[in-house]
Amino acid sequence: MNGKQYLIELTENNYPVIPTIDDINNFEKLPKSDFYIIKPKDGADSIGLEKLSDEELLNKDLKGKKMLIEPAIDFEYEVSFYFINEKFEYSMYTPNSKKRWELKEYAPTEDDLKFARKFIEWNDIKHGIQRVDACRTKTGKLLLVELEDLNPFLSLQSTSVETQKRFLTDLKNAFLELI
Repeated sequence: MNGKQYLIELTENNYPVIPTIDDINNFEKLPKSDFYIIKPKDGADSIGLEKLSDEELLNKDLKGKKMLIEPAIDFEYEVSFYFINEKFEYSMYTPNSKKRWELKEYAPTEDDLKFARKFIEWNDIKHGIQRVDACRTKTGKLLLVELEDLNPFLSLQSTSVETQKRFLTDLKNAFLELI
């Protein structure tokens, strides 16, 4: 991934993502929200992220700044799906949305996996580790937060020993396929 332009493209193509724009002139394309999130288009790790009311957002000088604008989503939890060479490996979630880094293994439903695979297929990367980060809305819907295919945090230490062994075996085999 190089930046987060893909979030705009996915929004425009009606993928299940948090609606995203990069131009305040397109503000009407976003659903009404009490708050909006702005973040650097080329940023990472929530650096530079701001939560603003619509009035604050509309009065913010964004000229010349590469920023993404999204409605603030009230969600139940975040969930991440991990893949090696397009093969699903495991998923992790945050049972408490206030404790973002307290992750537990998550047993995805078939619909959850179907959701995650949409983005793996769209990204069209045949080799390597990919992580699909999503949030579960209060209505039960999954929405993409971001795709990670460059140095994804794996949370492997929080998985079961069986998951760790399977993942490491599949990773080793993925490397061997490239030789």
